[in-house]
Amino acid sequence: MSYQYNTSTFNLDRMVRLLEQAGNPHREFQSLHITGTKGKGSTAIMLSTILQHAGYKTGLFTSPHLTNLKERIQLNRTNISKEDFTAALNVLVPDIQRLRNTNPAESPTFFETLTAICFLYFKEKQAEMAVLEVGMGGRLDATNVVLPLVSVITNIGLDHVNILGNTISRIAYEKAGIIKKGIPVISAAEKPEARSVIKEVCMEKGAPLYLLGKDIRIDDAQPYTKKNSRGLLCNIKTWQGAYRNLFIPLLGIHQAKNCAMALGALEALREHGSISIDNEAIREALAHVRCPGRIEVIGEIPLIILDFAHTVESMASLRETLFEHFTFNKLIVILGFSQDKDIDNILREIVPCANDIFVTKSTNSRAAPPEELAKKIKAVYGKRAEICDSARDAVIAAQRAASPDDLLCITGSAYIAGEARQELTHQNVARA
Repeated sequence: MSYQYNTSTFNLDRMVRLLEQAGNPHREFQSLHITGTKGKGSTAIMLSTILQHAGYKTGLFTSPHLTNLKERIQLNRTNISKEDFTAALNVLVPDIQRLRNTNPAESPTFFETLTAICFLYFKEKQAEMAVLEVGMGGRLDATNVVLPLVSVITNIGLDHVNILGNTISRIAYEKAGIIKKGIPVISAAEKPEARSVIKEVCMEKGAPLYLLGKDIRIDDAQPYTKKNSRGLLCNIKTWQGAYRNLFIPLLGIHQAKNCAMALGALEALREHGSISIDNEAIREALAHVRCPGRIEVIGEIPLIILDFAHTVESMASLRETLFEHFTFNKLIVILGFSQDKDIDNILREIVPCANDIFVTKSTNSRAAPPEELAKKIKAVYGKRAEICDSARDAVIAAQRAASPDDLLCITGSAYIAGEARQELTHQNVARA
């Protein structure tokens, strides 16, 4: 199984055939489909948490995972079990073998297989709703076989440019591929060229479009602490009404945008009679939402924070959040990236404000060599970065360098965050 994805040669025919042989499990539950460059995972988690709290048996499909592949497939926020994962895979194996025997090129990719496992599991467990996060792009993503109740496109930036394209408009075109005829679209796209593409596709397909900043507004969002829980207090208006003093136990003003996307999607569902849910249930659910790996505090003395940030925009949001929400002496960062990221510009957002820097690499084959990162940091910023062979070694070295009033931030990729979490869990610093 490969990870192939090519916008010029790839199509969904193989995924369609695999699902047909498996009985089209994706047609047995209602779905909400989410894409975007930034915030789609948090938005998906918020939506699934709210739907579950409202009494719906809710599936959640996200990527990547932090420490265990089974995190990607959840039912009512509980990971799929090893037994259920294996059972679904065993159902697919004969179908995969038949496709492979017919034509080796028909062998499903890793992500297609994982998506099919997800669909079979949700069907088997009789999920009523499924919140599906796109793996990459949208138009050609394996999840794009569903006919959702609503499509959500979060903000769009430059990521996976070697695959999706190197302009905002081209990437927006790939993301807008999830838009379906007559199905409402909620979008937080900020750049004019992205909005233009999304508007054009919505007009072509007769899909109602609700935009952040126009139909959905964030009137206020402030850092707030409630019963020792750090987060945001938000006032958000949609075209249907207002939500005042919403508490979200997530850090970063950008999470208010993700919350606004989730509320917009819920309003669209209510407007079209797809769900019944009251505002108090929404408020209660949001107060208990948890997004692992998204500016997540996993240690207190010193403060230790994990974050997935791997784009220029997400690293800027992380930096802003650290200085808005926390008081600390030194900022110590552990950095590790995938080679295909905009590393030079990402470093610009975090290195100037870091006091101590540790660079490392994950076990993923696409990891950027830490030696190259250290050279860049020295050449451009005149700062020394300590090279560590693994995320574990970096965590241990950074902990030695940290005083109780410092802040240690581990970021750059989900792989680095996940491997660091494993070490911190082993130390009993983070919960499993």
